[in-house]
Amino acid sequence: MLLFLVAKRMSHYEADTCNLESPAALNGDVLGRYIGSDPSSASHYETAQKWLQACRFHSKCNETVSGSLHINPYNAPLPTRLIEIVPEGNRQRLYLRHTDGLSGAYITLTHRWNEFTGRCITTTSNIENRLLGDDFGDLPQLFQDAFIITEKLGIHFIWIDSICIIQQGDDYVDWRHEAPKMAQYYQFSVFTLAGTAENMAGGLLQPYGKGVIPWSSKLVRLPYRDQMGSVAGHLYCFRRRLPVVGEYMEQVWSSILFRRGWILQEWLLSKRLLWYTPHGLFFECQQELPRAYDQSQLTFARASSDLQAYLRIKASFHFSNIDILSFWYPVLEVYSGQHLTKPEVDRILAVAGLAKEVGSILANPGRLPSLENEKQNEVYVAGLWLRDIHHGLLWEEPHTAVPCKDKVSEAPSWSWASVITPVRWPVRSEGTKSNFTVTGLCFERKGRHDIPDHLVIGGCKLRPYIAMIERPTFDPTNMFSCLHIRGKLHTVHVRGYLETEDNLKNAALSTSYSPIPKSCNWRAICSAFRPDVIAGWGSLEQFESHPTACADYGIAMYALHVSTRSLTHGLWIKTSVPVIDVLFVEEAEAGSNSFRRLGIGRIADGQLVAEFENTEERDFHLV
Repeated sequence: MLLFLVAKRMSHYEADTCNLESPAALNGDVLGRYIGSDPSSASHYETAQKWLQACRFHSKCNETVSGSLHINPYNAPLPTRLIEIVPEGNRQRLYLRHTDGLSGAYITLTHRWNEFTGRCITTTSNIENRLLGDDFGDLPQLFQDAFIITEKLGIHFIWIDSICIIQQGDDYVDWRHEAPKMAQYYQFSVFTLAGTAENMAGGLLQPYGKGVIPWSSKLVRLPYRDQMGSVAGHLYCFRRRLPVVGEYMEQVWSSILFRRGWILQEWLLSKRLLWYTPHGLFFECQQELPRAYDQSQLTFARASSDLQAYLRIKASFHFSNIDILSFWYPVLEVYSGQHLTKPEVDRILAVAGLAKEVGSILANPGRLPSLENEKQNEVYVAGLWLRDIHHGLLWEEPHTAVPCKDKVSEAPSWSWASVITPVRWPVRSEGTKSNFTVTGLCFERKGRHDIPDHLVIGGCKLRPYIAMIERPTFDPTNMFSCLHIRGKLHTVHVRGYLETEDNLKNAALSTSYSPIPKSCNWRAICSAFRPDVIAGWGSLEQFESHPTACADYGIAMYALHVSTRSLTHGLWIKTSVPVIDVLFVEEAEAGSNSFRRLGIGRIADGQLVAEFENTEERDFHLV
């Protein structure tokens, strides 16, 4: 049960806004209070202002994720363009402004694109008029309310991607230039504004409605006594309709906005978020757990396991995390299942801001002193990190996912970004050994990739193959890369599906795979010399043959030996046997020495493992 300070005139079902001048409020004896059902009321703005002021003393909220810069959100570097809100009497005049490197305060808006927001995009044909304060089109109520909130909170600039980035007429040149800067834009803003309603046609400032009240019990009036013991007004206490964690899950985390691909990056990068939900305000910052309109704070222990996983992801996105890649893969697992309007363009771009910060942390872990820009030594290739490529290549579809059909042609086949499907990575095993070497890279698609543009030195550093080629800079928007590899390709036979639970369980246990799947699209893998013995399993989401074509006789397929892990047996006398991770590939073009990915698998049969060990290494490339 929680105590709430409210106005004296109140029924059990509706209330006026709280009396902020009452003794209990002024003395700070009662923190929780009901602020009413009108999100445009003064009490809502005052509550938001208090949250923002308190956050100014949070260390995590006032530095970049990488720890490289201190942030003063009220005097921060401004984005390339902003919308300036200029009051003119009872109206507002809008101007699109080039900021020219100035500093100041601004907010960011995150939203789900729809037909209404799409009507007011900035293009090469209207940008000049917008700089003069005209031609903003028919602005949706969401944007109009965002302008009101911005002004009410004493800020004059707002960044909205659809207006502040040129969306049409320049072949995405401005978009590709601005997308990597979102790491800065969201981190440096005073806060990010978000609306979570299913239909945002009514905007952010719609009254919550008479049926939306925070209590599920009758109100109980209690006298309030000040420090002198004198009665000075009253308190009302009631039981919440939902615990704050339940309301956050219902109104924020489960909202349609959180199914949008771009929101994950915006949520993780924003130091402060102000959520306008159909049931009330929520505030979230980098350092503390979310708070509701009544000052109640989410309790981590009461959150569901899924929500706890999300909150851990946000907490681990910080330079103090010595294993920042333990953040990267869970983020991609969440992100890969979210919706993008333009996946062929945005599949990599929508996490470019995260990649930029992760690259800084990898290059300078724990903010160790550095004499040079070490981030240039971090190589980011089509959504994966070269330093961890042996693990990064081992993505697969979750066992419950619908088999992927749509592909992103711009991405290489070996990248998770090449397929429109959720993906997951296996649990890391201690002592896993890498079994191939990346010898070179090409960052642009070509007719043939016989010669790399850049050689890989020391496993993760680049040197131009030809002296005249410039060394590439760190590029978080990189969409395509060709991997030049020296490793072992061995022919195995792929047979039919492992359909029974017993077969799947045996395949998982024998290859040190967890959790054990109850159903999935694994196929049996065999040696060409022993086709009757199941040697391992294969998850071949990009294999396009007829599903029964290899059920009886098997199809010969190349497998790249990626890494070797150990499986320990025995209680008293322990023995270890090798289990190998493989990447199934096929020739992209006959005789080209170029291969594309078909899927992954594991092999535990000793004879087939020995065949891989005896295979000669060769040079080839993955596209």
